[in-house]
Amino acid sequence: MKKSIIIFFSSLTIIACNKQIDAIKPLTQIDAEGELSSVAGIVEATTGNYSLLQGYSFITPYDAPMINIGEGRGNNVTLQQFGPPTKQTDAFFFQNSSGQTTGYSSDFYRGSYQVIVGTNLVLEGIVKMEKDGFASLSASDKNKFLYAKGENLFLRALTYFNLIRVYGKPYYQDAATSSGVPLKKTSSVKDNPAPSTVKETYDFIINDLQQAAQLMKAPVTKSNAFSNTAAAWSLLSRVYLYMGGSVASPDANFNRLGVTYSDSVTNQTGAKYALLHGQDYYKMFGDDSDGSLGKTNFSGNKEIIFAQDNATGSSAGSYIGMIFNTDVINGSTATYIPSSDFKSLIVANDIRATFLKKNENTGYVETTKYLSVTYQTITYAPQIYFRLGEVYLNRAEANAKLGNYQAAKDDLKAIHTRAGLPASDIDNVANQNLLAAILKERRIELAFEGHASFDYFRNGLPMTRTAADNNGQAVTIQPTDPKVVFTIPNF
Repeated sequence: MKKSIIIFFSSLTIIACNKQIDAIKPLTQIDAEGELSSVAGIVEATTGNYSLLQGYSFITPYDAPMINIGEGRGNNVTLQQFGPPTKQTDAFFFQNSSGQTTGYSSDFYRGSYQVIVGTNLVLEGIVKMEKDGFASLSASDKNKFLYAKGENLFLRALTYFNLIRVYGKPYYQDAATSSGVPLKKTSSVKDNPAPSTVKETYDFIINDLQQAAQLMKAPVTKSNAFSNTAAAWSLLSRVYLYMGGSVASPDANFNRLGVTYSDSVTNQTGAKYALLHGQDYYKMFGDDSDGSLGKTNFSGNKEIIFAQDNATGSSAGSYIGMIFNTDVINGSTATYIPSSDFKSLIVANDIRATFLKKNENTGYVETTKYLSVTYQTITYAPQIYFRLGEVYLNRAEANAKLGNYQAAKDDLKAIHTRAGLPASDIDNVANQNLLAAILKERRIELAFEGHASFDYFRNGLPMTRTAADNNGQAVTIQPTDPKVVFTIPNF
């Protein structure tokens, strides 16, 4: 990316604005007038928007707060060191603090709208070019232009989805009337909408993704460090899973759509994607602290549909590393370590046991999913947003809620057996117990990837931590507890 396009936000300075988002203002420095009126400039600015998902910078971080909130509020992790809540542990204690020094909510909220304003800025340039110059473009430039439009719609939808699952109630809880997040659709600092409803937010996300999926069918070749049609379908399968109702009262229509979009990923992408097995599967998440696994170079990984590349560029690395790994050389202590409850789920011969490693400096077991190339504080491992393993589990859950038990078992069995476990484990599950088995498998397979707490609450299930994982105090958070929903920060 050229140094000429730099998007900053004056929200780096705290400005009181009564819960509005007018402090999230774009300051765009462009070396030539009308940069966004050229295809090259649009493509370049789009690439810059991907970098806003990354958090190794003094600029408002996005990725580490998202993972911290998603995992910290679940039961796959516990604290390495217990004490009063801090910014790093605020989510674990369900304090949901929005202050700059007391919680990650403000960082996450500000970082989210940084991405949204960036995508809106590029989309405005795209709209202008559609009116003024699209017809005169070459066929190649038209394809790049359309693909870039799809990428920005996808990035905006992904960001709004992550916002609504933090700041909105689970969809089954009165989505049409419950408060969601502001749908900022322009880059203007004067555009400060009130929060939309949860339903309106989901509708907006779906509309963006459906457009994005079609636009990114343009014949443009990019690595899986960039979004694509399959990534849009993957997110749609996840969105409809979140809309699919509680375990007690599933929504058949939304679950059917979840199956449809999962089918699109598996059936309409040729041989592009496949579940990894054996050593290839291990290399995706194993200990790569010496770089021998090549985890940072994931372009040839057939299971990863879309991931953030943390290994290249001027700001390589992500702060996610310090959430899960202690690095005594650099003086960092892991915030979270795998809980005893989670570790008890891993049975003999499960390859996923190799994704846990004892840190000899501390004596604590840690996840290896973010260990990469000597750094533990700043990881170079990719942040995987979408992979085929999740798509299989999305479809399994949706089919189980629809009563399509054999189809659900087939997908569950694919994940279970590739972990080295016997097919009979799944064949012997009674239909009435199948959904619970899928959620258990999901908990193990997607551990530490940002799903843990949401999978309970969206399903209308309580999240329980045992006393051993909560400093001697058992904790249960009901899905209807107000603490499940963050309050929008008041900057």
